[in-house]
Amino acid sequence: MRPELPGFYYDEEKNRYFPIKGPIPGSKSVTSLRTKRKKADPEPVQEPNYQKRTKLKALKLLYTRELSGNVIPLNKKKSNFKEEIQKTQASNPVVWKYESTENLGDAALKQFQVDLQTSVGLTPRNILIAGSTEGCLSILRVSEAGNVLFDDSEAQALNGGIECDPVSLLPRKVEDAEEVEAPRLLWRPARSRLHALSSISSIQLIGKYDESEIFHSVKRALITTLGSTGCGSIFFLNLAEEPYMVTPRSLQGNVSSECTIWAADCSTSGSHAAIGTDLGAALVDLETGAGSYFLRSKSDVLALQFHQSGNVVQCGLRNGAIVSVDLRERPGRPFPSLTRHHIPTGQTNKNHDKFFELRGNINPSRVVYMPTSLTCLKTLKTYDQYLMASSMDGTIKLFDQRMVKRGVAVQKYEGHKNSHTRIEFGIDPSERFLISGGEDCYTRIWSIKSGQLLSANKFSNTVPAVVCWSSVERQRESKDGIVHGAWLGSREAIFNVF
Repeated sequence: MRPELPGFYYDEEKNRYFPIKGPIPGSKSVTSLRTKRKKADPEPVQEPNYQKRTKLKALKLLYTRELSGNVIPLNKKKSNFKEEIQKTQASNPVVWKYESTENLGDAALKQFQVDLQTSVGLTPRNILIAGSTEGCLSILRVSEAGNVLFDDSEAQALNGGIECDPVSLLPRKVEDAEEVEAPRLLWRPARSRLHALSSISSIQLIGKYDESEIFHSVKRALITTLGSTGCGSIFFLNLAEEPYMVTPRSLQGNVSSECTIWAADCSTSGSHAAIGTDLGAALVDLETGAGSYFLRSKSDVLALQFHQSGNVVQCGLRNGAIVSVDLRERPGRPFPSLTRHHIPTGQTNKNHDKFFELRGNINPSRVVYMPTSLTCLKTLKTYDQYLMASSMDGTIKLFDQRMVKRGVAVQKYEGHKNSHTRIEFGIDPSERFLISGGEDCYTRIWSIKSGQLLSANKFSNTVPAVVCWSSVERQRESKDGIVHGAWLGSREAIFNVF
């Protein structure tokens, strides 16, 4: 009997050894066993570390700039040094959580600046107005780190209040690391809360913003409520007399409606407000309180905003359509008379035989469609032809309004998680970065230009549903670099991303 040789078999007829090139019939394949083991024990998938974005470091960027100037070679391409540094900063956000702010700002947040009479004269002060889904309206005092929180003349108004202690969440603490002071401090005055009948749906400043002014003081704010039984309300919050107190006397001009109010926005002139309801969109005179519909729809207007021109209001509907309504009167046609239109329900061919009715001064060929109900829409201030919108299926897109007839977005932002929640996204004043919370409680930051996801961090156990930047930042400063300090609100607390 011939001895067995590894990798060979012996043929009796040919009286020689032959190499084993394939599996012998009836035998178990070694490779199949290995494949089964791999399938049975899959390797754990590690979440991407966005903080190590393209392995860039500030020191390396500085070194490259010294050699190449502001235009630096990066990944076989030419990049701008300042933009890459800003992306690195956005990839490593610093996050603070403020104690004693639970259930205050999960529905609406706005930071304003008001002029107060102090011991040194008329002084600008920053305040944060927060609205909750439980109908709570609160005013919080904001102070920059190193500045005096309040002087002697404000002590009486703030006496008995609560200091909202900041807790550092990101970056993670390292043992024996030096304590870092929070960049902003919050104080909650004693009489700074008032409960409305239903959820706060919107907080907007009233007044024209002048970019040439260093400080822009706000004296009134528009507050809208959702409506517990379908009857939303509009209030005007007076911030001039008692900026640290919210009382029935400070809420003026209660304009009640017989519909649900989902969203609101004020014109730059401060004379009118547009409100989105379950019956369409209406224009309200802020002096007289009189209102009239400029858009009628059976699909709720869940989001809207004034265009910078003040002549157009962009409305996002529950059925996913975004329409631009011209407020200017047509020759020979009175304003209350609304033109009837039949709009396709979607972009896909299968929906082209289905239509919904709209009444208003709109161009049907320029309707933009999102996959599902709108949650938020905003126009870029620097390039007002660009419109960003989000829907409840987690889609966030950037549209060029000059190309909407093609129905294609110029940019899409992947990774956002949503299925049914009204989540507001935020655009930083430099208009380079997009930030939004998700239903998975993660907060994500994208580059608006490239669509790249720069960071994804979970620092809240509830959904960060609202976000805002300070409305008093000067536009010329934001063009030179990223403006830090976004406020995020969830049921758990109010956070500051710096």
